[in-house]
Amino acid sequence: MQLRMIEALGRRLSANQPDAAETGLIETHISWILLAGQEAFKIKKAVGLDFLDYSTLEDRRFFCQEELRLNRRTAPELYLDVLPITGPAEEAAFDGRGPVIDYAVHMRRFAPDGLLTTVLERPLPADLAAALASAVAGFHQSLRRGRGSSLHGLPEEIRNATSEVCASLSALVPRADSQHRLRDVSQWIEAEGERLDCVFAARRQAGRVRECHGDLHCGNIIVREGRVRLFDGIEFSASLRFIDVIDDLAFLLMDLQARGHAPLANACLNRYLEATADYDGLRVLRYYVAYRALVRAMVELMQAHGAGAAPERAERRAATYLDIADRQRGPGRPALVLTHGFSGAGKSSLSLALAGHLDGIRLRADVERGRLFGVGDASQPDKYSAHASEATYEQLAHLATLCASSGWTALVDATFLQRTRRARFHALAGELGVPLGLVDFQAPPELLAERIRARMGRDASEADLSVLRSQIASADPLGEDEPGFVLPYDATRPLADAAQRAPWQPLLAHLCPAREARA
Repeated sequence: MQLRMIEALGRRLSANQPDAAETGLIETHISWILLAGQEAFKIKKAVGLDFLDYSTLEDRRFFCQEELRLNRRTAPELYLDVLPITGPAEEAAFDGRGPVIDYAVHMRRFAPDGLLTTVLERPLPADLAAALASAVAGFHQSLRRGRGSSLHGLPEEIRNATSEVCASLSALVPRADSQHRLRDVSQWIEAEGERLDCVFAARRQAGRVRECHGDLHCGNIIVREGRVRLFDGIEFSASLRFIDVIDDLAFLLMDLQARGHAPLANACLNRYLEATADYDGLRVLRYYVAYRALVRAMVELMQAHGAGAAPERAERRAATYLDIADRQRGPGRPALVLTHGFSGAGKSSLSLALAGHLDGIRLRADVERGRLFGVGDASQPDKYSAHASEATYEQLAHLATLCASSGWTALVDATFLQRTRRARFHALAGELGVPLGLVDFQAPPELLAERIRARMGRDASEADLSVLRSQIASADPLGEDEPGFVLPYDATRPLADAAQRAPWQPLLAHLCPAREARA
């Protein structure tokens, strides 16, 4: 009956469209989407599968309403309504006078060139990482703990889901070398899940399990004129959407890596952490990235056996995902990297590029200072007083310890103009047993002042010209007896240079010689 209904609806929509090119039909294994002009109508297939059940009319009505509710959180202008489809099937109409035979999610149609998958094939907008991170972080921060949060996200549920994926993959992976690698990844992720048991539980207790998107890959994100919209979140399974927010983010980061945009993934991660302060999530991020990669590998190999599939292409994609999962178990030794330089030297812009080369976490003094003492709040004590600065550096040391202990390189973006402050972090590197590096950003005073005037009110830093003058008057020069590798960096060079590996190569070779030898 549904096929006759779809045909009848298609005829009706085409009759109302003067341009036949404005109509169309998209079919997936669980739905049809009828396109007509600026509208789209999504109809669920009457199927019952292992992971969803649309079998009955009432099921489809309920899940259409859930799809509308969930996706209006992130794309209200796209999700318009749930419409009844009236019969009989051969004369089906939206909201007609006959008996209700099905339901459709009424949507506003969008141009496919706005999909993130397509945007990534063009020169990337400069603010893409910030826009993506802002959209995801804002969404996650808007969520509140509900009943589903208390029912889902249990450590054993997380581990069982991963074990099921690994078991399914073992029967699908075609080549012996891939089977050996899958075995290694499976053993690692099983042990890692057990090690993280208490962390999963603590994050759940802290409210990090929320009603998330659940399917946050690049094909479910629209980017248009700098605005980001997340759509097509999972409505059919509460257990797949009531997840840790870092699990939700991990899918996007993994997909960006798989598409060859690892620096963008790193910048997105750093922007997200700055917005949410969820640095604790770094403890579980590699686990979730590996899990999401294994899920995608499984989906690719399952589809490779379907009708009209291209097995070789699917196997190549699956191998890419398996590579990403494999890298999570051996990311390399973390390091501690400090920036050094006056306000206006460009440390924050340049350090974000360096973080991408290090696959590290940037910790901004200006952001943490604002978290501790407020942003633009005149009632707060001087944010640049000795007391405020000491508290800020202590918070940076705490976060750097959290990063390194979670296996991530920490890049501390602060002025580090006082020798005592540098000594505190030199000692920290020794305590953590990680290599130490410092980037000395150099620029003439007149350029520093010009940059400070230009950025006032547009950046997390509230340092003004009086702060710059105080810094220049009180700075302790770098001493030859100070430990760690120092990389002088000419901060007058074009910002685009920082995206290249060459300017940073001496530092990278010092911190991770084995990885640089392979690069």
